[in-house]
Amino acid sequence: MTRRQACFQNKSIKYVFLIFTNSLRYAKSLEINKNNIKIKMYHIAYKCFISIVLSLVYSNKVTIATLPSINPQEFSEDEVIPVQVNVVTSLRTHLPYDYYKNFPTCLPKSPISHKSSNIGGILMGDRIKSSPYENIRILKNITCQVVCEKTMKNEKQQKFLKKAIEKGYRINLLMDGLPLAEEVSERKIYKVGIPLGFVSNGRSYINNHIHFLIKCTAEEAKNSDNLIEKRYRILSFVAKPYSIQYNADRTCDSSKEMTFMEAHHLPVDSDSITWSYSVSWSISDDAWTSRWDVYLSVREQKVHWYSIISSVLSAFSLTAIIAVVLVRAVWRDLGKSSGIDIDDFEPLDSIGWKLLARDVFRPPDMGWMLACFAGSGVQLLGMAYAVLFLGSMGFFSPQSRGSLFSAIIACFALMGISSGYISARILKLWNTTKWKYVLATGTTVPAISFGTFLIINFLVWLQSSSAAVSFFSLIAIMSIWFFISLPLVFAGAILGFKQTTLLVPSSCSQIPRHIPRQPWYTSIPSLILAGFPPFITIFVEVYFILGAIWLNKFYHVFGILLLVSLLFLIITAETVVVVIYFILCAEDYRWWWKSYVVGASSGVYLFMYSVICVLCGGLKIEGAIPIIQYVGYMGLISFLFSVASGTIGFISCFCFLKYIYCFVKTD
Repeated sequence: MTRRQACFQNKSIKYVFLIFTNSLRYAKSLEINKNNIKIKMYHIAYKCFISIVLSLVYSNKVTIATLPSINPQEFSEDEVIPVQVNVVTSLRTHLPYDYYKNFPTCLPKSPISHKSSNIGGILMGDRIKSSPYENIRILKNITCQVVCEKTMKNEKQQKFLKKAIEKGYRINLLMDGLPLAEEVSERKIYKVGIPLGFVSNGRSYINNHIHFLIKCTAEEAKNSDNLIEKRYRILSFVAKPYSIQYNADRTCDSSKEMTFMEAHHLPVDSDSITWSYSVSWSISDDAWTSRWDVYLSVREQKVHWYSIISSVLSAFSLTAIIAVVLVRAVWRDLGKSSGIDIDDFEPLDSIGWKLLARDVFRPPDMGWMLACFAGSGVQLLGMAYAVLFLGSMGFFSPQSRGSLFSAIIACFALMGISSGYISARILKLWNTTKWKYVLATGTTVPAISFGTFLIINFLVWLQSSSAAVSFFSLIAIMSIWFFISLPLVFAGAILGFKQTTLLVPSSCSQIPRHIPRQPWYTSIPSLILAGFPPFITIFVEVYFILGAIWLNKFYHVFGILLLVSLLFLIITAETVVVVIYFILCAEDYRWWWKSYVVGASSGVYLFMYSVICVLCGGLKIEGAIPIIQYVGYMGLISFLFSVASGTIGFISCFCFLKYIYCFVKTD
């Protein structure tokens, strides 16, 4: 299968082409005149939206194997299959350790080879190396094979090994890009990796024997001599760990079948450890495209669809509320008076917003900071939707480790031009063109992110964890920031300052209007409550994303996430518009920062939810450093989420007010 054929097997890509064909088809029939241009444009937008929804729906029915960048690897009979080893991890500490450096494991006979990782894989903590399991061949069963015998160096090493077993550390191996999995229940539920050991009756035992269960599929193909031969593809890589105490009566014999269940367990305080393994092969008729089904739960798809249904219902509800507000208040008021002569008998809550026509666009306090966060928010939104679009098209496979994080970094750097452009347009609106504010746009959010990462990385380094990023990797990240992202921010600012100043419907009076005493719902704590409905929209997806980050699960439904994120954008915009409308009715023209706070408040609920997950036992994290690491990273994620969602609220509210005040005459 060629990459082009695999690409067009993805139905989502076909529906993406419908977006462009529908747009062109209706654009050609568009009659440019003042009477029907808006109707035609809305018709085009409707058709495009339907095409996008269909593409996102079908993108989640695509299997991992049909991704454009992945081709199956084939092996011949009796060919050696390389097995690689990654770091040893625990869901309780999230402090991975090196397989060879920190544990009494066997070294491969050949020199250890390191698999080159991209910047995303390094940040994820991957440290992939060759493993000591060097003699696994296609369709060759092995009853028992000794790898080596290791003696404990000292009591300190025994204590470290015992502590690692008690904290649930797991060994992670890879074969043909598939992570090693362990079947943990009769319902075919699998966990990535195998446990380093187990605790029984207060005593720790080490799993020193691995029984590999490898499944492959056979296909006929022509070799280089144009002869037909069977070629094999790896379908699954599963293992069962055992603790076996080898002695004079029980040895590892490759010519005899072993009964693992009758073996005595090997305690962790033994003087030596004999590492061994066995291999069982089986041929299956399953399609190669199903090789990731073990790791990707199909049952969770229903939950995702429930999330979409609830989000759509929330969007319709808020849209109905806004329609009521606009029809009964805004359009009614505008219909009464385009010139506005305010009736003395008209209710105050109906005319309040119109009285602010000469003050509503007055520059806010600390406006440069608002422009800075708005620009950074556009950069984050552009990065997020670009990554989600690529993911929905199938460009991020679990087999391409680190590709998602690499794409996030690359898209964030490239979106710097949008950050500088938006920030410059806002600054110019307020008659400010100082370049130091552009510099703040390009450095504030990245500096907070990088500073948080440096502190956590230093704490991880103190724990001798392999997850600590090296100095050269830090230099690489800083180079991307200073030599790609920051110059693009200034380039965008140059373009923004060259544009004409954004036009607003009315100029500001010289004397600011007196603001009367405000009702309770205009206070900042009350405004934060408005962030709850948008957060409910993405609540289910947040649950699965946190599972992918902290529970070593795989997240693959990027199409659904993109659709939910679009609904989140709509609901956030509608929520902010409703809240700011009532604030203006209370004759408070200070809406700039409040619109941003209402939108950003969703990040507060994201952080609260992450804390609740730990307090209620959903995530079991042990140790001071792991807790600091969790709180630090979730705080950073919540902050970035607030910056992005706050920008949604700010921009949508600005567009809304600019539109309605066009109908209000101020002279």
